[in-house]
Amino acid sequence: MNLLPKSSSEFSQQDYWEKFFKARGKKAFEWYGTYQQLCSVLHKYINPRDNILVGGCGNSALSADLYKAGFTSMTNVDISETVIEQMTKQYEKTHPLMKFVAMDLLDMTLDAETFSCFLDKGTLDALMSDANQESVERAEKMFQEIDRVLKVGGRYICISLLQEHILRCLVSYFHNLGWMIRVCRCEEAEHQEDPSDSKQKKQAGSSRFPFPVFTVVCTKFKKMERLTPLLEFCPDEKNIERLSSADQLKERVRSVQHFATLCHQISHDEKSSQDVFIELMDPKSSKKTPKYTLFIVDRQCKSAQKFAAFVVPQGRETDWLFSSHEGRRQLADSAKYQRLLVIHLGRDHQFDSLDSVQTELAGIVSSLQPHGLPTNTQIPFLSLGAQVNQRKEIHRAASESTGEYVIEEVEEENDGKPVVLRRLIFLSNPNVIQSEARMKKGKVDLKHLACQHHLVMVEELRQHLDTRNPELNSILVLGLGGGALCTYLHQAYPHFKVDGVEIDPTMVELAEKYFGFKPSENLRPHIADGLSFVRDLAATESGERYGFIMLDVDCKDRSLGISCPPPSFLDQNFIESVKQCLNPHGFFFMNLVCRDEAKRNNVMEMLRKSFEIVQMRKIKGEVNEIIRCHPVALTLPAKTRNGKKSSKK
Repeated sequence: MNLLPKSSSEFSQQDYWEKFFKARGKKAFEWYGTYQQLCSVLHKYINPRDNILVGGCGNSALSADLYKAGFTSMTNVDISETVIEQMTKQYEKTHPLMKFVAMDLLDMTLDAETFSCFLDKGTLDALMSDANQESVERAEKMFQEIDRVLKVGGRYICISLLQEHILRCLVSYFHNLGWMIRVCRCEEAEHQEDPSDSKQKKQAGSSRFPFPVFTVVCTKFKKMERLTPLLEFCPDEKNIERLSSADQLKERVRSVQHFATLCHQISHDEKSSQDVFIELMDPKSSKKTPKYTLFIVDRQCKSAQKFAAFVVPQGRETDWLFSSHEGRRQLADSAKYQRLLVIHLGRDHQFDSLDSVQTELAGIVSSLQPHGLPTNTQIPFLSLGAQVNQRKEIHRAASESTGEYVIEEVEEENDGKPVVLRRLIFLSNPNVIQSEARMKKGKVDLKHLACQHHLVMVEELRQHLDTRNPELNSILVLGLGGGALCTYLHQAYPHFKVDGVEIDPTMVELAEKYFGFKPSENLRPHIADGLSFVRDLAATESGERYGFIMLDVDCKDRSLGISCPPPSFLDQNFIESVKQCLNPHGFFFMNLVCRDEAKRNNVMEMLRKSFEIVQMRKIKGEVNEIIRCHPVALTLPAKTRNGKKSSKK
């Protein structure tokens, strides 16, 4: 038997409710939670001494439960004479002080300013089934009646799903009257479809969807000029946020509803959560960056361990294991949980301890657990240790070219020993390290190269370095950054000439001040656009011809699918200019960061049009790949099995 309305408009039709209650009989139908689920918020805003008017009581057991709890001065009103007759017979002996009256809420015959509380559990939602003018007029008529029958200081307590049109109408009406409005999330009472309709449930082919339920408390005050009515939002029982506008209040409600929808999708469809992340803002903070970023990682194989959360300490979110999709998947495989929630802590926020993070996120993490787990399941919170804050900010500023940046120090463990790393981070892409140096006794260790892709570049250089050819004793680095690569090359090959090109003069200053970069005759910074520098050099017949050119330039546009280098550096004409700047026996190394296979192949094909040899070297545990290019085919002597020499390309 289908007892739910076929369309939302039926909610407001009297004949529908007559049929509904005749079919239900005495069985209570709790639209938005039981008394046990709502009692904490109801007892907070209703006093046993209140004279309570329950609007649209239906056959809910809520009034009877409140009566048992000591709220005995209560009048129940409903438009359906059938339900009023049923409820009167059911409670006249056990609840003698409780009244049931058949009455239209839009035209009540009750005296003005008689009640101190008007309780509405789903009635407004039923009355205002859509956003058309007729529904708005019905709602406003009920609001007028509520205003008439309530005393000053009385409260209109509305339990609702707060659909967009309902939220807009309710907040606008009572805010304009000068009433105080507080919206509370009822975490224990989430609306679900009628479970009695098993046939409908099977046809739907999906589990019930919990909608967020809200309690709106509108307190009646006399409207006073120049006094702005209070607007407040309570995301839970412990927190109250005061807001400056009705739009802010509506946005808070919408964000809760959106999050509930997302949680439902993630909980019921494991495949959809493979690349899902959620950013959580702190509404109490002035910071405009997320306090938490939650990545949901699902493993396709079944596991006895179903769900856990992993808190990444501050400063470690740039590690490949935590910053990349592939790394987080590897982390989930290592942890052996079917679903792992990887939590990044916002760099601009403070966190006292792992326990405080767990306390703050417990409810949200629980809402993201896989479908089928009991609601009281204990969810383990994992981390790399008890400390959540491993970042020390050294300097923060902004430049015209790169935007806001920070220099920070992070402590890690290497072979069981603590190691301090100094990093340059562009906040436009906070999970990517632009430059990194190891600290030793408070100073930059110039003999250590921290970035893996820099190490691979240097290793490639060593493998192809011909010390007998002095024409190769020069290196051009496009993208100086913090100067770590140039400084290391200068330390390793002091007789080489190392030129670093950087478009942003601020970066050169930072390299000198924080990363040990010291210009000299053989270590020269050039403040210039790398594109123009190379093209101008190629156009000069007597210009420098380098033994090695290294391209390591960050791309600011994250929507392109290639993080390094920018598209302008992947132009065929520019690559030809790079070739012209190389010694005929020289090598060109490119740091490529690209997750798009098709774009990666396009880059390789483009390079092959200019270079005879183009080879890619993947870096384990990194998204970076180093491409080695050589203008001419190599001919290396090699011995065959019969002792004769042959050439090998």
